[in-house]
Amino acid sequence: MIEDLLSRTIEKRPTTMRFEGRTLYLLDDTALLEAQLYEGRDLELTDDLKSALRDQISTDEITPAYICFFYDETLGDFPYLGLRTTSQATGETDYPVERNAVRNGGFVCSVAGKRRGKGSSREASPYAELHAGIKVVVAESIERIYNENCQNLGVLTTNDFGIIKRIANGEEISLSEFTEGKDEIARQIIEYGGLFEFNVARLQGKASVPRTAAQNNNPADSTETVTPRPMTLAEKIFARHLVTDAAAGEAGVSWVQPGDAGFFRTDIRFSHEYVTPMASIFFEEKVGPDSKVVDRESILFFRDHLTFLDKVMSQERIEQGLLEVANELEVKQRTFAE
Repeated sequence: MIEDLLSRTIEKRPTTMRFEGRTLYLLDDTALLEAQLYEGRDLELTDDLKSALRDQISTDEITPAYICFFYDETLGDFPYLGLRTTSQATGETDYPVERNAVRNGGFVCSVAGKRRGKGSSREASPYAELHAGIKVVVAESIERIYNENCQNLGVLTTNDFGIIKRIANGEEISLSEFTEGKDEIARQIIEYGGLFEFNVARLQGKASVPRTAAQNNNPADSTETVTPRPMTLAEKIFARHLVTDAAAGEAGVSWVQPGDAGFFRTDIRFSHEYVTPMASIFFEEKVGPDSKVVDRESILFFRDHLTFLDKVMSQERIEQGLLEVANELEVKQRTFAE
């Protein structure tokens, strides 16, 4: 597998991009959201429209937990299925988004208010948006883990609402507008189009992470060990496992301190049946269906979240076929483990 990745062509994204598609405003207004989804109506961003954007959209609204029983591109059928809106006529809460509504709408940009992506740190949410056609996420503020998941999967994020009109006008937009203000690692992940691509670039020696303070204080030709500060047990473990050169396979520094960032070698890796299938899909898509995971002996798979699902799932969900779909997660995990 490593040899194949070392010979794979990995390039950064173009420095400028155009986006073809519509913009979906996630509004707290049932009628206006339905008009966008089912009537093909495109809205113009005004102060009133911006004030109607939904705040605090959780990942559970983007992909409800029961939707996460799906783990491949099928998730693109379901983004925003749990989105709550308010009927301006009755004041009642509605859930107007139906299966395939976003994918069929031809949307490329999705817009919300404050704290977009709060809650559970599920990769399924940006993955569903990506496979529904969403390439750009705009919000007044975006929660950190959801934002990082978007970046890792190749979905671009911004707080700049001026991007929306430029997308609609078909203008070229500089990639730097999505990397401005990001740290060195996040910037490169965005530039390479995702975490996997960035890590392949690291293996090939095309990309690197910032040197830690210990690396800067200890040149490669020095054998001196410098420890300018006491370390906790966790810091000592981090120091021993910090990857210093991915291309050369080197790891370990003499010390670390708060603010250091990087990647680490693990002794044990583990996963359970609710997340392994999606990890396996990423692996098959990015590495190849016939490739094998390196160092298989260090990986532990187990059943956890869904062991007793048949005892608690509602009859409605069972009749929708979701229990059968959920039971396939354990099968997929076992197949991947083999």
